[in-house]
Amino acid sequence: MFYRYDPQRVPQQRRTLNADVYRLGDTFHVEIDVPGVDLEDIDLEVEKKQLTVTVERRDLVDTERTDVIKGRPTGTFRRRFFLSDSLDGENIEASYDRGVLRLSVPVIETAKARKIAIASGSSVDN
Repeated sequence: MFYRYDPQRVPQQRRTLNADVYRLGDTFHVEIDVPGVDLEDIDLEVEKKQLTVTVERRDLVDTERTDVIKGRPTGTFRRRFFLSDSLDGENIEASYDRGVLRLSVPVIETAKARKIAIASGSSVDN
């Protein structure tokens, strides 16, 4: 049997977004879980070296229903990522599919590893 939902007894829910961050080659990838969110309720903003992801998960409005158990959090969720000087915040790409927001953050050209040529022979004149 279910107990009646009492919002006063529900512990305060975390207002953050779960994310994985990993690197493949010269690109950092961020994958954020945002199930049940429409694309128009996702906002991405880069200011200086800070990437902010804001998501609004709306509550279903139904005057006919009586909540018995309410375990899916609603409201505004925010996650900030601080970009190092070696990341290109101007060229971030984003996609959204099946409840996962994917971001690709490239490494700037000047920060990429590069080979240095070594000259052979003597440069000293006799």
